[in-house]
Amino acid sequence: MNDGVEVFALPQRLTRALANASSAELEELAGRWTTRVRSEDGDDMTDDDLLAVLQGVARLAASAVDTGGGLYSWSS
Repeated sequence: MNDGVEVFALPQRLTRALANASSAELEELAGRWTTRVRSEDGDDMTDDDLLAVLQGVARLAASAVDTGGGLYSWSS
């Protein structure tokens, strides 16, 4: 049944990389992400928004790695 919900499982390699990323690496990734979003979409999202998202996902990834679980994203 297609109820409009999408679920994506992040690969274990990506989950581990996010879990082990340093603050500096997350900041650098957020900077590159911001540059790309602005150049492609002209979006006004700030660096702080993207960094906060990455930091939150990295915390979830660390929890997933610690418990032997997976990391998933869903939208509706």
